[in-house]
Amino acid sequence: MAKQAVETAALVAKIESDILAGDIKPFYLLFGKEHYYIDRVCKLLMEKALPEGERDFGQMVYYGVDTSAEQIVSHARQFPMMVSRQLIVVKEAQGLKNIDKIESYFDYLMPTTVLVICYKTPNDGSSSKNIDKRTKFYKRACELGVVLECEPVKEWKIVGWIEDYVRSLGMSLEEGASDMLAEACGTDLNRISLAVDKLRKVPGVGDRISCSAIEENVGMSREYSAFELSSALCGRDTAKAYKIANYFGENSKRYPIQMVSAALGNQFLKLMRYHACQSARMGEGETAAATGLNPYIMKRDWSRYARNYPVKSCMKAVAILKEFDFRSKSNARGEASDGDLLSELVSRLLAC
Repeated sequence: MAKQAVETAALVAKIESDILAGDIKPFYLLFGKEHYYIDRVCKLLMEKALPEGERDFGQMVYYGVDTSAEQIVSHARQFPMMVSRQLIVVKEAQGLKNIDKIESYFDYLMPTTVLVICYKTPNDGSSSKNIDKRTKFYKRACELGVVLECEPVKEWKIVGWIEDYVRSLGMSLEEGASDMLAEACGTDLNRISLAVDKLRKVPGVGDRISCSAIEENVGMSREYSAFELSSALCGRDTAKAYKIANYFGENSKRYPIQMVSAALGNQFLKLMRYHACQSARMGEGETAAATGLNPYIMKRDWSRYARNYPVKSCMKAVAILKEFDFRSKSNARGEASDGDLLSELVSRLLAC
């Protein structure tokens, strides 16, 4: 039975429930950009597929770069020795060459084998490497096994995810604590879970996580996105805007100013379209469709953004962004670094 990710958390909960009930399938393909869920389901299978006393003989872990599809199929087709069944886990399967050749194993699935493929799709935006859903391997995996595609939690949902996760541990959060964790960890679920685990062990925290405990025990430095800078600027959050700009300036190879200014330009153009929709008295659904905005985020933030940047301010911001795009690509920048230009750009945009 195939498991196609629509809402990853809900699918993971169903798969975990089946595993805990003893309903363990012969084949699992766990893949996607959210590695936290891949590790979580894999860990549970390694804990529940075999009794502890049988793991030394029946559990084998391979790594994609150190094995081949042919070897995996060969091992999966062997009968287990001294145990009722065997668990074969392939970690970092994205390192496998010709992963599609595992499809030959589907011609005869061994009832005494549980094969788990963990394929971590790069999530840094620099690679398109992924499971090819057009292949026979993927289609047969969906028909015969459990296929879970793990998608990252959207940024606007991360606070809710944190609150649900902490609640699932029998704990609660002080008001504002979930926002602080989101600020510290971003959308990295592994980092969030590690931070919460660390906080659980801090003496005096008990079953309620406070803002002060986060400040004292969780590192507040993390990577940011151009989307966050756009939101900080439109929200007139001066401190956060400069904080992100400084971070980008210190990591200009990863965040070149041309990329950042293009993202900011897109934000202000959307804001101009939003203004046009408001002038035309369009409904929320029509406005979301016309601007390409998430309806939840639009309803939560964009009326405030529009007040902060009226139409004339938006037009001025777009002109400033064009100016800085030209300066960044020509001798007009003089000796200014990307960081210098970005700090000046943020200052000018906040002054609009």
